[in-house]
Amino acid sequence: MANAIALHWVQAAGDHGTEGAFSRISPSIPTTDPSKIEVIEFFWYGCPHCAKIDPMVDAWEKKLSADVAFRREHIVWDSRKETSIHAQIFATLRAMGILPRHHPAVFEALHKDRINFREEGSIKNWVDKNGIDSKAFDSMHKSFGMQAQVNKMRSLTNAYKIDGVPKFIINGQFSTEPHQAGGEAQVFEVLNQLIDQQRSTVKRQ
Repeated sequence: MANAIALHWVQAAGDHGTEGAFSRISPSIPTTDPSKIEVIEFFWYGCPHCAKIDPMVDAWEKKLSADVAFRREHIVWDSRKETSIHAQIFATLRAMGILPRHHPAVFEALHKDRINFREEGSIKNWVDKNGIDSKAFDSMHKSFGMQAQVNKMRSLTNAYKIDGVPKFIINGQFSTEPHQAGGEAQVFEVLNQLIDQQRSTVKRQ
């Protein structure tokens, strides 16, 4: 009962969307690991709102319980060519196991240094500047596997109908975003409430 009341409060607290502070995904989308509460942040390196909230996402992630599986996915919109370019950089850093170290630097390159990754040689220059093994990066970046990852991110973007970022998906059943939740700080309150609700649902089963 307490969880139901809390969830109702969350809806009322950020009355900015058709369902309040979050929206229900119907039909729900199966998660990668049913034993975990899955949270996905869809983002775009070129989005200033994503850049601004990213340190807050990092701080929030560090406090998550072991039963929550959080991951980021880069959107790919065919109407914006740069999203696939940025997604391929994201996929390459992730595949090389160096994403946590260099993820903030990609945001900085775009929003502070104003680097245009569509320009020839700009990615290589950025890789060299950040002390990344350029041979390993180039080999991985140009591989079939990275193109497959971009295609997968495109499929996820379409499956979850992501038309704006940052957007958070909770267990394939709910979505929320800062403007819907009432602000950047409030979106994490909504996320925590939805995670608690999912945790209670699992316990009742």
